[in-house]
Amino acid sequence: MRTAFITNDLTPMANGRLSPGGCAYYRCMLPMNVLRGQDAVFGPPIWTGTTGFGVKINSKEARFGFDVVVLKMMMERWVPEQMRVAKELGQILIVDVDDAYDHLHDANIAKTVTDPTNNKIANRNHYREVIAEADVVTVSTPFLLDYYSTIHPNVVMIRNGVNPDQFGVHRMTGGKPVLGWVGALRWRSNDAETAVPWLGEFLEEHDLMFHHAGHMPDTIPFAEQAGINPDRMILSPMRVLTEYHEMMDFDIGLVLLSDIPFNEAKSTIKGLEYASSGIPFVAQGLPEYRRLAELGVGRVADTPEQWKQHLTDLLDFKTRKREAAINRRLVVEEHSIQARAREWAELFSAFAGHTAPVKTGTIPFSTI
Repeated sequence: MRTAFITNDLTPMANGRLSPGGCAYYRCMLPMNVLRGQDAVFGPPIWTGTTGFGVKINSKEARFGFDVVVLKMMMERWVPEQMRVAKELGQILIVDVDDAYDHLHDANIAKTVTDPTNNKIANRNHYREVIAEADVVTVSTPFLLDYYSTIHPNVVMIRNGVNPDQFGVHRMTGGKPVLGWVGALRWRSNDAETAVPWLGEFLEEHDLMFHHAGHMPDTIPFAEQAGINPDRMILSPMRVLTEYHEMMDFDIGLVLLSDIPFNEAKSTIKGLEYASSGIPFVAQGLPEYRRLAELGVGRVADTPEQWKQHLTDLLDFKTRKREAAINRRLVVEEHSIQARAREWAELFSAFAGHTAPVKTGTIPFSTI
C-alpha cells in the first residue's frame, strides 16, 4: 500500500530544502518515518485530474500513484473538488485535524490568517468542506474527537507522540534553576498573561531567571505579557523544528495555557518535548495535561498557589533530577512516536489490499 502525507505547512530554508512546521512534523513526518515499511512518503502536494494527489519530490519531479493520502492543513478553495476527483480515481483520503480551528482565540494570529474575509483562497470555510469530503478524519485529542464526530461519520483519534531521540537530555546543575517556556507568542491565546498573578513575584522572591526560547522581535515581549521584570529574562530566537531541541536550555519548563476551548483541544506536545529533554515541567491543568500527570508525566496547576507550590518543590535539585528521569523514561515507553506507531498502522491496515487505479512512479513536471 502506497501512502502519502501531504501538507502546505512547510517553510523554505536557505539551503533550498523545506522545513516542516509543528503540525506537519508531528502529524506527517513522524508518522511517515514509522510507516516507511508501508511505502510512505511525505512532502508538499501536487495534483492532476488523471493521477489524483501526489508529492513534489524536488523542483522538477513529482511522485504519484498513492493508494491512501493524508491531507494536513489543506485549506485552499480548490481542494474539495480535487478530493472528489481523487476519490473517483480510487484514492482513500484522510484529513488530519489537530487544532480546534472553529474555536480560535482572537489573540491567535491563525484566526486572522484563516478568516474568510481576510483570506479568500485558504480559510476555515474551505477547510470545513475539505473535512466533509474526507473518507476518514484523524484527530489528536478527545475534545477534537467529540467535536468532529458531530460533523463527520468516521473520526479516529491518534494522540501525538514525540521522537525522544531528537532531544538531547538537558544537563542539570545544583545551582539556581532557570525557568523557561518555548514557543512563539503570535500563535498563542493570551497564554502568557495567565502567569501575571504569580510568575513575576515568584522569580523575584527566589531571585531566578526566566528563559523565553522562541522570541520574535515583532511581537509583544514575553516579559510584558507575563508581567516579569525584563532584567530577569533570557531571550533566544525561534528555530525550525529540526533545530527545536536546541531551544530546551533551562531547568524547569512551564506550559502556560488559558482555559479556553481552543486550548482544551490541544495535545500535550510541549510537555512531552520538555520531558524528552530531561526538563521537569508544570502545566495548566487542562484535560490532556491532567491525564498525562495521572500517568506520571509532569505536574498540573490551576491556581497561583498551586503553580508556586509545584515550582517551589522543583527548586530542589534532587527532586528535579528524579522527576526528569521518570518523565523521560515514561515518554520513551508510552508517549513516543514509536508507541503511537501501532495506532497509525492499525488505521492504515483497514485499507490493506486497496489499490488505487492511478499511474504510479516519478513523473517530470514537464509531462504533467
